[in-house]
Amino acid sequence: MTHDTDVQDDGKAKVTRDIEMIVAWVSFLALIIVMALAQCGVLVHIDMDDERQRVYSWFAAERYVQLIWVPVYLLLAIWLIRIGNGRKHARKLGHTRFTLIGVLFIATCLVGIGWVFAWAFKNYPSAVPLIGIQTLLVWALWFFSRREDGSFWGWAPFSLWGAWLVVETVTDLARAVTYYVSKDGPIAAGGQSAATIALALILFALACFARFRFDDWLFGLVVLWSMVGVAMRLMDVSKFTAVVVIALAAVCAVFMYIPWKRVSGRLDAIEPRKPQPTPEQRKAAQETSTPHVEDYDGGTHEEALR
Repeated sequence: MTHDTDVQDDGKAKVTRDIEMIVAWVSFLALIIVMALAQCGVLVHIDMDDERQRVYSWFAAERYVQLIWVPVYLLLAIWLIRIGNGRKHARKLGHTRFTLIGVLFIATCLVGIGWVFAWAFKNYPSAVPLIGIQTLLVWALWFFSRREDGSFWGWAPFSLWGAWLVVETVTDLARAVTYYVSKDGPIAAGGQSAATIALALILFALACFARFRFDDWLFGLVVLWSMVGVAMRLMDVSKFTAVVVIALAAVCAVFMYIPWKRVSGRLDAIEPRKPQPTPEQRKAAQETSTPHVEDYDGGTHEEALR
């Protein structure tokens, strides 16, 4: 009877410890389902009498660019599995069973669900702030996760997710501005072209900054993928704008990804610098390399086995 009671207590304790991961996985799966429904057109509200359906913003990519959600969610799933396996010793927030990264991740998923619904129903006043908040939350996750885990799996999921959300934020904002400005009359092609090129330049600049300041090469790949998608969509609308965007993408790709040190030793100054390990990363590495021995009332685990 005592043994059964102990087993039940251990089971309850394990569930209590895992509550954060349960909530995180439920929130994450809910986000994936809602996004899949939106991409398949199930949640899209179509009313051709609604002026919002007839808005044509030049700064928008081809539909195939949305396939980037697949690697985003795959990397996030791997990150969740990894963090779930190593969360026993993570620092909790006060007396709760949640960590800072866990709370940020759950909040990001919930805000993301709200954004999908708002955007599907063309509710721009809600959609734009929601995706802006979600983008900030993702980059907060990138910061805290990268600080603790400098490996690829510690920062890549949030770099990919965050970079794509930056592009989505700019796209949503451009469509909303186009809608409200066009109420006073159609926007001239020259204005749309200039705005598209300017927004592309801003994203390329952010990609270069991420590459050379943080050695984050994923951000640039997302921007290049997105901007080529924008250019392809504009080929039948404005070949000049499409060609300019593609040319800018080519220049940006060459600048970010050619190993300049191999081209010439004098160009070593523009090579991305590898970030130095943070104190949190050094501590995590030491804990990983040191075998963990759990303490029991009667002594250590090794003594209990004797």
